[in-house]
Amino acid sequence: KSQDELPWKVLVVDDEASIRRIVAFRLQQKGYNILTATNGIEALEMFNQNLPDLVIVDLMLPEMSGFELTEHIRKKSYVPLIILSAANDEASIVKGLELGADDFVKKPFSPMELEIRIKGLLDRIGRVHSVSEVTQNQSSHVGQIITLEDVKIDISKRQVFRKGQRVHLTEKEFALLETLIKYSGEPMTHEQLLEEAWGFPVRTQSDVYIVRTHVSRLRSKLEDNPDEPTLIQTVRGIGYKLPKVT
Repeated sequence: KSQDELPWKVLVVDDEASIRRIVAFRLQQKGYNILTATNGIEALEMFNQNLPDLVIVDLMLPEMSGFELTEHIRKKSYVPLIILSAANDEASIVKGLELGADDFVKKPFSPMELEIRIKGLLDRIGRVHSVSEVTQNQSSHVGQIITLEDVKIDISKRQVFRKGQRVHLTEKEFALLETLIKYSGEPMTHEQLLEEAWGFPVRTQSDVYIVRTHVSRLRSKLEDNPDEPTLIQTVRGIGYKLPKVT
């Protein structure tokens, strides 16, 4: 957003008052407009009424779990969503990401780390919504219609079609696809993809899960057989790549 626009609106959902206070205080210091909710039902009502720019969700919530809340929000919107949770098992992380979360931050957390991840998500939205920034910051394919087998990608409009049907991607799914297009033909590591598409480096194993899960979701939407992908190819021992886009 430009300086003349309203500040980013962030909804923080957590039943722990201390967490809400810490996150709200730190983000308000950075100029964000903060909304808070203590349970899933309250959070969903607040989301519908206020349409925040980003949502931070704890998994262990009363009334409605963070998983359920994430699922409800994803049915309505592709707003950036970060899960903030003490759950540190791979199954919880992957489930949250598969339901549509863009990122997963484990408790106890560094407020500065959370700020970096929020900024990375919102900066990309700001760039996308600014025509001049899109031209300056995105790949040389801006303005083009990219065709990969039966998939067509309109970079400027951020739209994807498969076999003539619109495919709806979250902000992060499109950012990942855009990054693979930008470096098409080149193997990209998990670290490179996370830094390019999310705006921060890999620091934990859950960061690797974030990339893997988003790749899996993209494949399920774009590939005929996600288990034997021909578009988003696995490069053994390195990461992933797309066929060269010309």
